[in-house]
Amino acid sequence: GINAEYMGLLFKKIDMAGWGEYITGMIQNKQLPDGTWLQNVVQEGAILAQDGTILAATPGFTLNEYDYDIQVDEATKKKVHVNEKAIISEVVLKGKSTSSEAGIRINNFKYMLANYDTGKKLAYLSKLKGGACAMATKTVIVYAAYTSTLKMSDGKEQNVGLCNEVVEKVCATLLASGCQTILTGHYIKLYAQKK
Repeated sequence: GINAEYMGLLFKKIDMAGWGEYITGMIQNKQLPDGTWLQNVVQEGAILAQDGTILAATPGFTLNEYDYDIQVDEATKKKVHVNEKAIISEVVLKGKSTSSEAGIRINNFKYMLANYDTGKKLAYLSKLKGGACAMATKTVIVYAAYTSTLKMSDGKEQNVGLCNEVVEKVCATLLASGCQTILTGHYIKLYAQKK
């Protein structure tokens, strides 16, 4: 497989503005059978290296490291270290809730592992008024989150079904293109031409 450092060098050779638009289009929007687009299907999304390094993401999506206070009992708090990159990798690749005492935290949101499909390496996460879906291919993790109080372009609320659908569709698109990396065949050809 291609490591994250190599991917970073590769992305410097590619017009990242176009890649960001591609990610936004694939993750945040859904093409309907009549050819129109349903927009704002999810709140945020990203394609990550398996170590959690962000390779491409919707605006505002980050994975952070920070200290967090957890409540031990009524009078006591305990400071624990949170590494969101490690957390998302552990949850998606191993199907475990997480070894972090702070629980599952992604982009400063708290999640719970609702379900895990071992065969697909597909994690379904829930949060207050929303949730997320994350799936691993051989080299990347595709992630998307929704918030049920946010509206899509048709006026309906974002929902778990469409969130799961876009994650599985992006993974299927990456796999169907024959690439074992985040890049589609188009971007690999573009890189080869620029070399």
